[in-house]
Amino acid sequence: MGCTGRGVTTSQERSRKSLSGDTLYTDAKAMAVYDYLPERALLIIDSAVAVGNLSEAWADVYRAKIFSQTMKFDFRRYDSAQAICERLLSRDVQQADTAIYKNVLEILVNVSRLQEDTAGWLRRSQELVDVLHRQGARNKALRTEAEIGASLYYMGQQAQGLAMLDRVINTLNASPVFKFNELDALIIATKREIGVLDSEGRYAEMLPLLHHILERLDDYEQHPQDYHDGNFREPVDSTGRADYIHFYRSQAQGFLTAAYTALGDRDNMKETFYEIEHTVREATAREHIARYRALEHQLLRTQAEHRSHIMLIIAITAVAGLLLLSLFAVYTYSQKRRIQQKSHALVKLIEEQKRQPQKAVPQTDQAFQAIDTAIRTERLYADTNFQRKDICERFNIRREVLNQMLTDHANGLSFPAYINSIRLTEACRLLKDEPAKTVNAIADEVGLMPRNLRRLFVEQYGMTPTEYREGLK
Repeated sequence: MGCTGRGVTTSQERSRKSLSGDTLYTDAKAMAVYDYLPERALLIIDSAVAVGNLSEAWADVYRAKIFSQTMKFDFRRYDSAQAICERLLSRDVQQADTAIYKNVLEILVNVSRLQEDTAGWLRRSQELVDVLHRQGARNKALRTEAEIGASLYYMGQQAQGLAMLDRVINTLNASPVFKFNELDALIIATKREIGVLDSEGRYAEMLPLLHHILERLDDYEQHPQDYHDGNFREPVDSTGRADYIHFYRSQAQGFLTAAYTALGDRDNMKETFYEIEHTVREATAREHIARYRALEHQLLRTQAEHRSHIMLIIAITAVAGLLLLSLFAVYTYSQKRRIQQKSHALVKLIEEQKRQPQKAVPQTDQAFQAIDTAIRTERLYADTNFQRKDICERFNIRREVLNQMLTDHANGLSFPAYINSIRLTEACRLLKDEPAKTVNAIADEVGLMPRNLRRLFVEQYGMTPTEYREGLK
């Protein structure tokens, strides 16, 4: 096509021709077939150079990509990809074109991993991090740094590796804008640190990281619109989003169960196991729903035009109804109360809060108020086996409805955290009103193991139950 005398005459014209699809000889055409027709892709790259659609430098980049990502375990092709990249680096591409430099480093990182060249992988990964930061691709750079940190840890440089992982996680948590790209990078980096901690049996240190992943996933599940940023890794629909959440939630819950088991915390282990069971059930249900919808869509396509019009009207009405319900339901309030004072100052603050008059309960809060009253007055929390499903069965509500109630009326607490807050309130009262009763007896009375009461007390109030009682004197 480039030999007819009617070919392009300037670089701008060549670019327009390539983008318009008037020729088959473009990098896009080559990369569309490289995975299953690598030889054909290489021929297209050669032709793209011949007709002026691609520079020789970029052609080398695509050749190296094809060699490194096809013909798995063909080390001759890996060597070819590496040789091409080294040739490009010798031409100082980092000075001429940072985009080419980044692509070359990404290929070398991949090839080093496939060749199990740890030293080469580490060196090229560190160079890639520098380039990504210079180009403003911060989250991609942080993902790579997390991999480097985990590798350093396994290579024997534990302190340096953990420090790098902590820095990556803290940087992502402190992001002024936290969208899906930041969420995904944070989960990946946190998983890297959990992995190294798990390999050393440091289970107690894993718990806050795992809970943080679950909290982030819960928030993403409830407010997906707040995370949308169009990142290529972001799920494109609700099904993909549910699968994404299920994948990482299942992994975190699995680690949690193992950690609680290793620490001898049977209560939390059982609760987490039930969460896993529910997660699996939800995933299975989604699969059945997906199959059903596929069959339903196939049936709908065979029906007459008037039936299609009717279904369209119904669908529009349903969507409008859902939008109205969503607009009506979009209200939340959250107030985090953290009491971190000790001794008399903390006790005084708690007592002042208890003396405050109760606010009138709005009409819309009455369902949750009925649940809360039953839990408190009937002392349902005193049963160590008390679970979310007990409330759902008694009040004939679905799990999702209860979760939404907790989001709206309990400062967004999870069900276990909400029950534990009631237990802590009752424990404070018993510590004050019944000084002769032991801490162990109080723990049993509020439905907690003594060590769990102590742990929750320290997390909530910054002191042990014994220290709290001493502060009352």
